[in-house]
Amino acid sequence: MMQFLILFSRQGKLRLQKWYISYSEKEKRKILRDLTTIVLSRKPKMCSFIEWKDLKVVYRRHVHFCFIIDVFSYASLYFCAAVEPQDNELLTLEIIHRYVELLDKYFGSVCELDIIFHFEKAYYVLDEFMLGGEVQETGKESALNDIDMQDLIQEMSFLHGIIDFNPLIFVFLR
Repeated sequence: MMQFLILFSRQGKLRLQKWYISYSEKEKRKILRDLTTIVLSRKPKMCSFIEWKDLKVVYRRHVHFCFIIDVFSYASLYFCAAVEPQDNELLTLEIIHRYVELLDKYFGSVCELDIIFHFEKAYYVLDEFMLGGEVQETGKESALNDIDMQDLIQEMSFLHGIIDFNPLIFVFLR
Protein backbone atom coordinates (compact mmCIF):
# COMPACT_ATOMS: atom_id res chain seq x y z
CA MET A 1 0.00 0.00 0.00
CA MET A 2 1.21 3.48 -0.85
CA GLN A 3 1.95 5.61 2.21
CA PHE A 4 2.19 8.94 0.41
CA LEU A 5 2.81 10.57 -2.96
CA ILE A 6 4.62 13.88 -3.37
CA LEU A 7 5.45 15.99 -6.39
CA PHE A 8 8.21 18.57 -6.25
CA SER A 9 10.18 20.68 -8.69
CA ARG A 10 13.87 20.54 -9.52
CA GLN A 11 14.31 23.47 -7.11
CA GLY A 12 12.73 21.43 -4.30
CA LYS A 13 9.41 23.31 -4.23
CA LEU A 14 6.51 21.11 -3.19
CA ARG A 15 3.77 21.03 -5.82
CA LEU A 16 1.43 18.27 -4.61
CA GLN A 17 1.23 15.97 -1.60
CA LYS A 18 -1.15 13.16 -0.80
CA TRP A 19 -0.88 11.28 2.48
CA TYR A 20 -2.59 7.92 2.84
CA ILE A 21 -1.25 7.31 6.37
CA SER A 22 -1.66 9.74 9.24
CA TYR A 23 1.48 11.69 10.11
CA SER A 24 1.85 14.76 12.32
CA GLU A 25 2.65 18.05 10.60
CA LYS A 26 6.15 17.94 12.09
CA GLU A 27 6.73 14.44 10.67
CA LYS A 28 5.40 15.51 7.26
CA ARG A 29 7.78 18.48 7.12
CA LYS A 30 10.72 16.25 8.05
CA ILE A 31 9.76 13.60 5.48
CA LEU A 32 9.37 16.22 2.76
CA ARG A 33 12.70 17.86 3.61
CA ASP A 34 14.57 14.54 3.79
CA LEU A 35 13.14 13.03 0.61
CA THR A 36 13.50 16.13 -1.56
CA THR A 37 17.13 16.41 -0.45
CA ILE A 38 17.84 12.73 -1.11
CA VAL A 39 16.08 12.53 -4.49
CA LEU A 40 17.44 15.82 -5.83
CA SER A 41 21.01 14.87 -4.88
CA ARG A 42 20.85 11.64 -6.91
CA LYS A 43 22.32 11.51 -10.40
CA PRO A 44 19.97 10.84 -13.36
CA LYS A 45 21.53 7.43 -14.12
CA MET A 46 20.99 6.14 -10.58
CA CYS A 47 18.27 3.68 -9.63
CA SER A 48 14.79 5.10 -8.97
CA PHE A 49 14.31 2.93 -5.87
CA ILE A 50 15.53 3.93 -2.42
CA GLU A 51 15.22 2.10 0.87
CA TRP A 52 14.46 4.83 3.36
CA LYS A 53 13.72 4.16 7.02
CA ASP A 54 11.15 1.33 7.01
CA LEU A 55 9.76 2.22 3.56
CA LYS A 56 10.66 1.84 -0.08
CA VAL A 57 10.71 5.11 -1.98
CA VAL A 58 10.14 5.06 -5.72
CA TYR A 59 10.58 8.21 -7.76
CA ARG A 60 10.35 9.27 -11.37
CA ARG A 61 11.52 12.45 -13.00
CA HIS A 62 9.05 13.85 -15.51
CA VAL A 63 10.78 16.17 -17.97
CA HIS A 64 8.83 18.55 -20.17
CA PHE A 65 9.36 21.57 -22.35
CA CYS A 66 7.20 24.67 -21.97
CA PHE A 67 6.89 27.30 -24.67
CA ILE A 68 5.85 30.62 -23.19
CA ILE A 69 6.14 33.87 -25.17
CA ASP A 70 9.07 32.96 -27.41
CA VAL A 71 11.04 31.29 -24.62
CA PHE A 72 11.62 27.58 -24.22
CA SER A 73 11.72 26.51 -20.61
CA TYR A 74 13.21 23.17 -19.63
CA ALA A 75 11.75 22.00 -16.36
CA SER A 76 11.06 18.81 -14.51
CA LEU A 77 8.85 17.45 -11.79
CA TYR A 78 9.72 14.62 -9.47
CA PHE A 79 6.96 12.15 -8.60
CA CYS A 80 7.93 10.37 -5.40
CA ALA A 81 5.94 7.57 -3.74
CA ALA A 82 6.63 5.68 -0.53
CA VAL A 83 5.35 2.12 -0.20
CA GLU A 84 5.58 -0.68 2.34
CA PRO A 85 8.70 -2.89 2.20
CA GLN A 86 6.84 -5.91 0.78
CA ASP A 87 5.33 -3.92 -2.13
CA ASN A 88 6.65 -4.26 -5.66
CA GLU A 89 8.83 -1.32 -6.74
CA LEU A 90 8.17 -1.85 -10.45
CA LEU A 91 4.43 -1.82 -9.88
CA THR A 92 4.80 1.44 -7.94
CA LEU A 93 6.81 2.89 -10.82
CA GLU A 94 3.99 1.87 -13.18
CA ILE A 95 1.45 3.55 -10.88
CA ILE A 96 3.45 6.77 -11.04
CA HIS A 97 3.72 6.39 -14.82
CA ARG A 98 -0.05 5.88 -15.14
CA TYR A 99 -0.70 9.01 -13.06
CA VAL A 100 1.63 11.00 -15.32
CA GLU A 101 -0.19 9.60 -18.37
CA LEU A 102 -3.55 10.64 -16.91
CA LEU A 103 -2.24 14.13 -16.18
CA ASP A 104 -0.75 14.37 -19.69
CA LYS A 105 -4.01 13.32 -21.27
CA TYR A 106 -6.10 15.65 -19.08
CA PHE A 107 -3.89 18.74 -19.37
CA GLY A 108 -2.42 17.96 -22.80
CA SER A 109 1.27 17.45 -21.93
CA VAL A 110 1.29 18.39 -18.26
CA CYS A 111 3.84 20.86 -17.00
CA GLU A 112 4.64 22.36 -13.63
CA LEU A 113 2.43 25.38 -14.31
CA ASP A 114 -0.59 23.10 -14.78
CA ILE A 115 0.01 21.63 -11.34
CA ILE A 116 0.52 25.07 -9.79
CA PHE A 117 -2.54 26.79 -11.28
CA HIS A 118 -4.88 23.78 -11.43
CA PHE A 119 -3.78 21.84 -8.35
CA GLU A 120 -7.38 20.92 -7.53
CA LYS A 121 -7.65 19.12 -10.89
CA ALA A 122 -4.36 17.29 -10.27
CA TYR A 123 -5.73 16.13 -6.90
CA TYR A 124 -9.01 15.13 -8.50
CA VAL A 125 -7.22 13.06 -11.16
CA LEU A 126 -5.23 11.36 -8.40
CA ASP A 127 -8.36 10.71 -6.31
CA GLU A 128 -10.14 9.25 -9.32
CA PHE A 129 -7.16 6.96 -9.93
CA MET A 130 -6.24 5.97 -6.35
CA LEU A 131 -8.21 5.45 -3.17
CA GLY A 132 -6.63 4.94 0.24
CA GLY A 133 -3.20 4.25 -1.22
CA GLU A 134 -4.44 1.54 -3.58
CA VAL A 135 -5.15 1.76 -7.31
CA GLN A 136 -8.88 2.13 -7.81
CA GLU A 137 -9.22 2.57 -11.57
CA THR A 138 -6.66 1.13 -13.99
CA GLY A 139 -8.43 2.17 -17.18
CA LYS A 140 -7.30 5.55 -18.48
CA GLU A 141 -10.43 6.17 -20.51
CA SER A 142 -12.76 5.30 -17.65
CA ALA A 143 -10.94 7.60 -15.23
CA LEU A 144 -10.81 10.43 -17.76
CA ASN A 145 -14.51 10.04 -18.58
CA ASP A 146 -15.33 10.38 -14.88
CA ILE A 147 -13.12 13.46 -14.64
CA ASP A 148 -14.73 15.02 -17.72
CA MET A 149 -18.17 14.32 -16.25
CA GLN A 150 -17.16 16.03 -13.01
CA ASP A 151 -15.91 19.05 -14.99
CA LEU A 152 -19.26 19.21 -16.78
CA ILE A 153 -21.20 19.00 -13.50
CA GLN A 154 -19.00 21.71 -12.00
CA GLU A 155 -19.52 23.94 -15.04
CA MET A 156 -23.28 23.41 -14.98
CA SER A 157 -23.53 24.20 -11.27
CA PHE A 158 -21.47 27.36 -11.84
CA LEU A 159 -23.79 28.49 -14.64
CA HIS A 160 -26.82 27.59 -12.54
CA GLY A 161 -25.43 29.71 -9.69
CA ILE A 162 -25.00 32.69 -12.03
CA ILE A 163 -28.52 32.34 -13.37
CA ASP A 164 -29.96 32.08 -9.84
CA PHE A 165 -27.93 35.05 -8.73
CA ASN A 166 -28.76 37.36 -11.63
CA PRO A 167 -32.02 36.82 -13.54
CA LEU A 168 -30.93 39.26 -16.28
CA ILE A 169 -28.28 36.79 -17.46
CA PHE A 170 -31.01 34.25 -18.17
CA VAL A 171 -32.34 36.58 -20.88
CA PHE A 172 -28.91 36.71 -22.54
CA LEU A 173 -28.43 32.93 -22.34
CA ARG A 174 -31.69 32.26 -24.19
